[in-house]
Amino acid sequence: MKNHPHKPRLCILTTVSISIKSFCLDQIRALQQAGFDVTVICAPDPELPKQLPEGVDYRAVEFSRVISPFKDIKAVVSLLRIFRRKQFDIVQYSTPKASLLAAIAARLARIPHRLYLLWGLYYMGVQGMGRVVLKVFEKIICRLSTEILPISMDMVDFAKSQGLVGKTKCSVILNGSACGVDLSFYNPDRWAASRDEVRKQWGISADAIVIGTVARLTGDKGINELVGAFDNLSQRYPNLVLLLVGTQEQKDRLGDQTMQTIQSHPRIKTTGWQTNPAPFYAAMDIFCLPTYREGFGEVNLEAQAMGLPVVSTDVIGPRESVEQGRTGFLVSPQSQDALLEPLTVLIESPECRRKMGQEGRKRVENMFERNKLIQAMLNHRLSLLSSSVR
Repeated sequence: MKNHPHKPRLCILTTVSISIKSFCLDQIRALQQAGFDVTVICAPDPELPKQLPEGVDYRAVEFSRVISPFKDIKAVVSLLRIFRRKQFDIVQYSTPKASLLAAIAARLARIPHRLYLLWGLYYMGVQGMGRVVLKVFEKIICRLSTEILPISMDMVDFAKSQGLVGKTKCSVILNGSACGVDLSFYNPDRWAASRDEVRKQWGISADAIVIGTVARLTGDKGINELVGAFDNLSQRYPNLVLLLVGTQEQKDRLGDQTMQTIQSHPRIKTTGWQTNPAPFYAAMDIFCLPTYREGFGEVNLEAQAMGLPVVSTDVIGPRESVEQGRTGFLVSPQSQDALLEPLTVLIESPECRRKMGQEGRKRVENMFERNKLIQAMLNHRLSLLSSSVR
């Protein structure tokens, strides 16, 4: 860095601001402390500048989340102007639409380091012609990028098997994850009082066994299967409660039977989206994310950091965020029946819940602590500058 001709300039792009708020703020602070001039680009959000660290240059660009040729060309032109004006050393992008348009504009602007943070493959949840088109987009992003940084080890192998990654360098930072876990924040001792507070607020008794999830309430998060499994188990365990922390979306809506069960079952509690899920983790005894597809499963890590055993699915991401038999259980996706056995084991054994929760916390401390991941990310970005100077 000492030999770099100017203060290094780095740009972070995502389609919408929630990705910046959820995954990037601590990374931005670390980059600034290391001497980087940081710019953030995403769809307009008047609240985002208030949350960004002082000195960050925020640029709003309209990104359409669907294919819209006119709007997409307009966005590429806007990005190209910004890139040429700012002359970034590094541009990093994540989320599908922002990545496609940023990769095109960054290549046209001859940005030397174009990093694709591969957090997931959206086309895997799409069928028909839409899947073909979205896979082509992924190939374009990968071809235009100088380096691919998948979120998990499995994602590296899968991207190669899908023909997305050829000669382009492809590697995982540290042990994976989008941002690691802030262990001082996700600390069960810090939120111990919230257990009773949340339960009281949502009408959950102190002696209830609470299965919970923190996710979008959509089909591909396995909510249909989770609700079905709970409905079955609740008939055997009268003190069992399901806590759903999240909201429905217009796409991939829950099935009619699932919605009817959620609305009619007296022991299913839906809280809506929560900006701070930590108090809700504190109110749970078992965490369950029966997702169909996932980049990594950050909520699995958060839940383990909060001392919870986790039941998730044996798919890319969760199989790295959960250690089978030690910190939780991994089951086949899209199967209500597959959830029944591990949930039953955890419901009936407080000792199993306690031991797996302890092991989960230890594993997150050893492998996914946020400061360690940020330092590894920072070392990677600095190494890119060193290679440019040479």
